[in-house]
Amino acid sequence: MKKFLFRLRYILLLAVISGISFANAQKPVTPTSPSAPEKKPKDYGKEFFAKDSIHVVKLYFSQCNYWDSLAIYKKLNDSLEVSQFMQATVIVDGKKFYSCGLRFKGESSYEFYPGKKKPFRIKFDKFIKGQNFNGLEDLNLTNNFKDPTMIREKIYLDMLNKHGLPAPRATFAKVYVNDKYWGLYLANENIDNVFLETRFNNSKGNLYQGEPMANFVYLGNDQDKYWPNYILKTNRTKNDWSDLVKFIKVINDSMLSEEDYMKKLESNFELNSCLQAWAINNLIGNIDAYNVFYPHNFFVYHDSITSKWNWISLDGNYSFAAWNPIMNLPQLNRMSIMVPDSTPYKGSRPLLTNTLGKNKLIQKRYLSIVENLLNTDFSLERMNHIIDSLSLRIRVSVYADVNKMYSNTDYDTNISATIGDPLDPGNFIPGLKSYIAERRQNILNELEQLKKQLN
Repeated sequence: MKKFLFRLRYILLLAVISGISFANAQKPVTPTSPSAPEKKPKDYGKEFFAKDSIHVVKLYFSQCNYWDSLAIYKKLNDSLEVSQFMQATVIVDGKKFYSCGLRFKGESSYEFYPGKKKPFRIKFDKFIKGQNFNGLEDLNLTNNFKDPTMIREKIYLDMLNKHGLPAPRATFAKVYVNDKYWGLYLANENIDNVFLETRFNNSKGNLYQGEPMANFVYLGNDQDKYWPNYILKTNRTKNDWSDLVKFIKVINDSMLSEEDYMKKLESNFELNSCLQAWAINNLIGNIDAYNVFYPHNFFVYHDSITSKWNWISLDGNYSFAAWNPIMNLPQLNRMSIMVPDSTPYKGSRPLLTNTLGKNKLIQKRYLSIVENLLNTDFSLERMNHIIDSLSLRIRVSVYADVNKMYSNTDYDTNISATIGDPLDPGNFIPGLKSYIAERRQNILNELEQLKKQLN
């Protein structure tokens, strides 16, 4: 009996082994691909931002004192950097989201905007994990501060995105608070992990915000010396700033030849993209930017896949010289396309100085970018068409906005003409069309002189 059972087990074992061998023999061999196709970045929010019509965003607060609470939370955020959110229901184009996080955002656009049309941040997943809108976890509602036309920042961000430069996408939205029309806002992306996934297909690297005065001056190897002027937005638990310190050290390497400096910088940094963003900043008079008046309002992202740094632009409500503290309008029109003179910030800016300031190879590349922009995006015909198209699209919503900063007359006038005293710095806002025409001609004149100097 035992011999019989032993033989039976042996036969069964052979059958199993044979079956496995047969299955393996029948399984087709998949040829190894020499190179797998590159994974495309996720396109979260594409339909929302690509839509030409004006969106409708409704915010509902059940708390009777919600406005006071929002104001208190804003103070906490500014003083202690504690982001406190109110709970609210949000409806975007008829789609309802319960228990979203809402808070005020912004600096000047919050503190100095008259009335109640304050900027908001919506965090869809604050209280319900995984909740999102078209893949977006956050959405900013900006109030077009200091812009009677309400289209300055939209033009700026659209131009950056058109050239494939990393910057938030933006679209218009009529915003309602507890069913009361609060005004026309610009809805744009937040710079966060979702943004990084859509632009770089990778959010594992270090993302730094350049605030409040991120000049890229080398302060030594101690990481804590850089904390006051930069904000690490990702990988906070690890809190390793060594990559930023190394990058800043590269920027400040003044012992290299012009060619070697450019090569070393390019091996660490997407230089061309940065130069394009800087050219657009200067062309359209976005004075609140690193390469113009103040070294802030940008992010830098260290892509952990390419190991390169990327320049990320944002915040264009002061575009087309909407505000400045020191120059009159003729001076703004004549502002150098390279490194502007007499800026309010007097400190060192090594990334600007060592590139546009004195490296002729980088200067030539930058001027080629400027010339191309002048002949394409910044042509008068194209810019005037964009201005007319956008202003026509939003006119009815602007007229109905009783909380806006400027009158309907100011809105209509500033499309073409300057409001305020053009000789009094800080007290005028250039007309979009007139500013573009003057600025463009001055840059063309300077461009010819610079090209002669560099040849």
